Amino acid sequence: MKNIFTFVLLLATLSFYGQDKKISFLNLVGNNIQVPNGCQAQSEYELQACDGTSIKWDYYTDDMLSAVFDATISAFAESNGSKSEVTFTSFGAQLKGYKFKMGTTFQYFLHGTIKNQPLMINLGTPKDIATNDDLDGFLSLFFDEVS
Repeated sequence: MKNIFTFVLLLATLSFYGQDKKISFLNLVGNNIQVPNGCQAQSEYELQACDGTSIKWDYYTDDMLSAVFDATISAFAESNGSKSEVTFTSFGAQLKGYKFKMGTTFQYFLHGTIKNQPLMINLGTPKDIATNDDLDGFLSLFFDEVS
């Protein structure tokens, strides 16, 4: 009987510790951004399908960032001709990149350095972000302004 109790306790413990922990905050170069209500983060660096918008970022070295960004833009430009330059400001740092229109959605690829960390941001949204007024909802937590 003691062995059965120990076995059940062990299974209950493993089940409890084996559960996925809900991610409450995103981490953008040490800046904690709360995951909006009703949305789920895939990781500390990725929020998918939150009110139709997805955002993800990856960290690189300076050399690697240039190569990855250029390859990404080249690949997207081949299959999509509607490329335009954009500049966003995030936590005081300028991020430059391109906007692609894909049907009813817009894909933004931005690169730059925040707090001495080179990174690339991939943002997909149904919104055409052209002015600061378009940075409503949780996008205003990531970006200060757009030009």
